[in-house]
Amino acid sequence: MDHEEEEIEIPNYFICPISLEIMKDPVTTVSGITYDRQSIVQWLEKVPSCPVTKQSLPLDSDLTPNHMLRRLIQHWCVENATRGVVRIPTPRAPPGKPNLTEEIKNLKKFGQEALGKEDTLKKLEVLAMEGERNRRLMCEGGVHKSLILFIVKYAREEEEEEGQHRIKGKLDESLRLLHLIGVPLNEARTILIENERILESLTMVLNQKDFMNKAYTIVLLRNLTENTSSHIVERLSAEIFKGIIGFLKDVAPSKLDHSVVIKQAVTAALMILLETSSWSRNRTILVDLGAVSKLIELEISSTGEKRTTELVLGILSRLCCCANGRAEFLAHRGGIAIVTKRLLRVSAAADDRAISILSSVSKYSPESEVVEEMASVSTVKKLCAVLSIDCSLSLKEKAKEILRDHIDEWKKFPCIDVALISKLLSSSPKDLLTEYYSRVGV
Repeated sequence: MDHEEEEIEIPNYFICPISLEIMKDPVTTVSGITYDRQSIVQWLEKVPSCPVTKQSLPLDSDLTPNHMLRRLIQHWCVENATRGVVRIPTPRAPPGKPNLTEEIKNLKKFGQEALGKEDTLKKLEVLAMEGERNRRLMCEGGVHKSLILFIVKYAREEEEEEGQHRIKGKLDESLRLLHLIGVPLNEARTILIENERILESLTMVLNQKDFMNKAYTIVLLRNLTENTSSHIVERLSAEIFKGIIGFLKDVAPSKLDHSVVIKQAVTAALMILLETSSWSRNRTILVDLGAVSKLIELEISSTGEKRTTELVLGILSRLCCCANGRAEFLAHRGGIAIVTKRLLRVSAAADDRAISILSSVSKYSPESEVVEEMASVSTVKKLCAVLSIDCSLSLKEKAKEILRDHIDEWKKFPCIDVALISKLLSSSPKDLLTEYYSRVGV
């Protein structure tokens, strides 16, 4: 622009709050603020919130074209053309409902053949990224069902033709797209019943090398089994458990910090293990596959995320119900230490599960080494703390039981205040609570 153009007064509402330039393709976010499309998309790739209102605004949020404002800007540009203002072109319509409707029609008409075309999956992914409305339309159109059947087909083909780059690319795209649109909870059970090969195919993906595909598959597996028959959950194959445990083994704290998908997959994996470990058959499989040590390692390396800790402790408490599980737990030098550390630091649910683990290993594996380790990693002090603070009565009773069962052994350790333990064991919960409140000034 020359000097004359700079003197033109531009209406404030024509200016993008991010670029501070006239908007070429104004779009309104769910926060109610209008931005130039290119500017807000680039912003959301780095910061998932509205620059003006600070409201949470994911990258895949709906961006509604502001046609009225665009026409006003174009009209103003035409009126000021003699002063050097260049008219902004009408932007191409972004992928939206009309294109989506066409893709869904093609999918229904041509089925697997349509998904096998070079760019179909890419087009659908772009459409899904446009916003929640498109993803809902995809589910209503049955895209998720077609994708699951497509994954079944390509997972088997990749197993049979290892190294086929094209096949792997299709599988990657299908899993990523299905993760984007999800599976409606009310349809998951029907989908599993209608196609018995689904679990077999997902097992194949879980035991392949691609880490992100494993993550997508675990989230999908959780979605499919969450509300399904307990018979299906009870009888999940050892190969599925092997794939899930292998995934947890490969999870590094750095990956958890930077990937939402991996966080979702870790939570989904732990929820599957927690639910399935209700059955004795599954506990045996999990222990044999080394789940106990993998879970302890995961918790040791964790950043202290509450839900993760609750799930890990929940699974460990169930695995410690069997002798082999307790043996594996005690064989790991960090087991008692990390459970002791988490006690009274995370949540009431975590406390209950942690004390359950300590109760199991102290009651059913009362070897001198266990008692000695509990003394050396401050488990005894933490149990005394449970009796001394305001917490649930059931937690106090379990702590009392552990202390009472082993007080004679702990008398041998100079670091243990046996007099304090005796006092705590002889005092009533009411007296201990009164003393606690007097200490904290309540």
